[in-house]
Amino acid sequence: MRISTKLGLGLTLTSAVILGSYGYSQLRKEEHDLRTATEQATRLLATALQVAMENALRDGQAADVDEILESLEHRDPTVDVFVFNAQGVPVVRSPGSSKTLHLVEDASRQVLKAPHALTHFAGPEKLSHLIVVLPLSSDDGGAAAGALTVLKPLDGLRQDLESTTRATVLSVLTLIAGISVVGWLLLMLYLQQPLERVVRAMRAVRGGDFTATVTAGGDDEVGEVVQAFNGMVKELGEARQRLSAEAESRRALEAGLRRVDKLAAVGQLSAGLAHEIGSPLLILNGRAQGLAARAELPEDVRRNARILVEQSERIERIVRQLLDLARRKPSRLEPLDALAPVRAVVELLAFDARKRDVRLAFHCEQPLPHVLADGDGLQQVALNLLTNALRATPRGGEVRVTLSPSTFQPAPGLRERRGVRLSVEDTGVGMEEAALERVFEPFFTTWSAHGGTGLGLPVVKAIIAEHGGAVTVASRAGQGTHFAVHIPSEKEEGTGAV
Repeated sequence: MRISTKLGLGLTLTSAVILGSYGYSQLRKEEHDLRTATEQATRLLATALQVAMENALRDGQAADVDEILESLEHRDPTVDVFVFNAQGVPVVRSPGSSKTLHLVEDASRQVLKAPHALTHFAGPEKLSHLIVVLPLSSDDGGAAAGALTVLKPLDGLRQDLESTTRATVLSVLTLIAGISVVGWLLLMLYLQQPLERVVRAMRAVRGGDFTATVTAGGDDEVGEVVQAFNGMVKELGEARQRLSAEAESRRALEAGLRRVDKLAAVGQLSAGLAHEIGSPLLILNGRAQGLAARAELPEDVRRNARILVEQSERIERIVRQLLDLARRKPSRLEPLDALAPVRAVVELLAFDARKRDVRLAFHCEQPLPHVLADGDGLQQVALNLLTNALRATPRGGEVRVTLSPSTFQPAPGLRERRGVRLSVEDTGVGMEEAALERVFEPFFTTWSAHGGTGLGLPVVKAIIAEHGGAVTVASRAGQGTHFAVHIPSEKEEGTGAV
């Protein structure tokens, strides 16, 4: 059962008890007042009749008694009057009173035995008749000479009580209904509806939506509950964001440690390769060049010699790249304009792009802030990205290079920084989701059949990490690839030098 229903029922029952008790007390008071007024009026009438009857009987004026009774009959025909002698025999009575004689005989005898006034309400619930009996004194002042009895039907009193009871019950029920309806509406407005909003918000928060809030309806206790709930949800959302950032940072740290392990392995491997195969490779390359240069040898021998020269040179380049990756010199960071080194790389590869029938577009947004970077390292980043983009773009495609100011987050949980974004976007073959996740791993390449070594992008990642920047990649198979490299600016607003 809802709390508003419980409170509404409680309010209804409480108001019913209070108003019912008040109505009952008012009915009892009204009944008492009506009885008292009727009794006083009847006693007053009986007293007046007593004096008149005593005077008429004392003077022996029976005609006066009859006249009094007729006058009373005309004024109030519902009142019956009886005069009993000392023996309890009715000697005078009002017209049409024979049917009610039995109601007053006992009371009259009691007064004749003990002369005193008697008032008695008779009938069911004492609401049928009012009997007033007064003793009639004798001339010598001794025992009562008789008794005067006045009998008044209480039909009017009973009707008044019934009418008052109906009106009181109707008023009490109307008040109870009004209080219940108003109380229920107030409970709905100020209690049930705000609580329902809080419950809906709690379900939303339970489902993971920490932006769910409840509009405070006022400054009462419910409003305080709503404000406390909104504050709790806000703190939970912030805590969840912190946990998510910490988890992301932890994953990034783990991934970085794995990359460091791989680079360490690459370093050991490259050092071993340089030592173990460097000298034999040079000898092999020199002998192959010598064979290829001898014109007297058959053509197929010289062709095989040239193949040996090309492949040995390829092996030498791979070993050199390994050494560059494992033993790269620390970057020398200095303030510079990123436009110059990137433009030099674009101009260098423009001929290669035309030869591949690929449109190479370059755009720089001005003004461009200076960055704190190593010029050679920045050229190496641009060269590796552009080389990969041209290789992946088929004839008739396009590679777009853009330099623009940017705001970026170096890692999850760190503050945002200002810098320059180098964007390289192609319309090439793109990558599948699985390949995209491993794109910065050493030796991972999708171009192994075309001479790819899988070392270009790890070098880009390492250089940008040394600069305190960030690199992101987005790609879809058949729709091209987009690399975005962020390099911190020389100065940030309000911080001075980085």
